[in-house]
Amino acid sequence: MALNRQDIARSGLKLLNEVGLNGLTLRLIAADLGVKAPALYWHMKNKQELLDEMATQMYRDSAADRKPPASLGEWEGVAHSARALRRMMLAYRDGGKVFSGTYLADTRLIGPHPLRRSIEAGLDEGQASRATFTVYCFVIGFTIEEQAVRPMPGEFDERYVGSPGQAVLGDDDARFEDGLSMVLSGARQWLETA
Repeated sequence: MALNRQDIARSGLKLLNEVGLNGLTLRLIAADLGVKAPALYWHMKNKQELLDEMATQMYRDSAADRKPPASLGEWEGVAHSARALRRMMLAYRDGGKVFSGTYLADTRLIGPHPLRRSIEAGLDEGQASRATFTVYCFVIGFTIEEQAVRPMPGEFDERYVGSPGQAVLGDDDARFEDGLSMVLSGARQWLETA
């Protein structure tokens, strides 16, 4: 079997759910693929390159889910994509950490600007990009924190039981929707006054 970067990334994603980000190594992936670790270095120079490819594969696999229906307005489309991005990361243990700060190896996956109609109507593209990037950062940060408490669906880190912050940790979906609403509202208001 000829190895390629996608095979390695898919193996890494599978193992991620078993061992988490801290336990994931190129040696473990090599064993899963039935090859020696040096064979992987032909495709990946280091763990960061592996994480970049894993994030790219996550993003590639979720493309259909992230694409907003044409019937949605621009900001509803941004909200739709934000929810889909969170679902994508939650599908993997430490998915938020894997996706955070990585470089998408396949830039063809980056679609048109979510506010392209407003940009075409005169909205400054740089400001629109800063506003949508802020939404993106909220989603990643929220998901990383969410996965610290609940690494996988149905799991709960026992350290948080009885902690002073436990009341805040209630319904993750409701907390996410509240936060997303605040960030979207602030981004829209900022763009209107910028």
